[in-house]
Amino acid sequence: MWNNNRVMKNYLLPHIRRGISEYGKIEGYKTVTNLAVKAYLKEVKPSSSADNIDPGFIDMAIAQMKMFIFAGHDTTAGALSFAYHLLWKNPTTLVTLRAEHDSVLGSDVAKAAANITASPQLLNKLPYTSAVIKETLRLFPPVGTVRQGRKDFFLIHPDTGIRYPTDGFMIFGCSVAEHRNAAFWPRPDDFVPERWLVGEGDPMHVRKNAFRPFELGPRNCIGQELAQLELRAILALTVRELEVQSVYSENGGRVLNELAYQTMVPGAITGHPSHGMPVRVKIMS
Repeated sequence: MWNNNRVMKNYLLPHIRRGISEYGKIEGYKTVTNLAVKAYLKEVKPSSSADNIDPGFIDMAIAQMKMFIFAGHDTTAGALSFAYHLLWKNPTTLVTLRAEHDSVLGSDVAKAAANITASPQLLNKLPYTSAVIKETLRLFPPVGTVRQGRKDFFLIHPDTGIRYPTDGFMIFGCSVAEHRNAAFWPRPDDFVPERWLVGEGDPMHVRKNAFRPFELGPRNCIGQELAQLELRAILALTVRELEVQSVYSENGGRVLNELAYQTMVPGAITGHPSHGMPVRVKIMS
């Protein structure tokens, strides 16, 4: 761990130094490094030398960058795999998704990347795509969350009011179980992106605070907006060009009646598709 942190610091530190030395010279870029430098320079003189940076800021910035890299890699890859699987299993949803991309990004698939580059805000105009992503994350949240108990914090049973102490315990929030709880989610095991588009009062309307793949509160996932943006962009650039077919054997094992159940890979801390998500990919004609 010490060596991995050393390698990461040696890689990221030159980018931080360059960001400080070039601050104010290059406009229009909002990279993670630039945002960190901007926040830092608000607290110190803008003329601060790139060779005289507060060590505390360096440690904090690198820690946050590592989190962004983590949030934008393994969790996103896993969620994307499950999304392709669910879309293949639900062809009507896939047709609706492609229609939205035709409408917003243009019917010429070859120009989609250029259109997004010219107008990145187009990715914020894909409500059905966002619904597909949220429903994928509901069924297959990449990680759970752990919090350390405290003497002044108790878990309270909602029916009996009994208070359970947490001091000395690690508390695991199991989003997989919560996201499939029928008390909170109608048709809990079904892939229904439309639930994210209905208004309050509809039986399928999503209950407040029930969706927790990134957890909630001040310690929620710092990379959640990045991850969802990446997923929208990748789906927008692939689902009309490629047909991704999951090819699990129907005789394979199932968990929650799903062939593509989540597994833990040795050395990883996020849920991965079982058997590495076997697929067959075809170019759309």
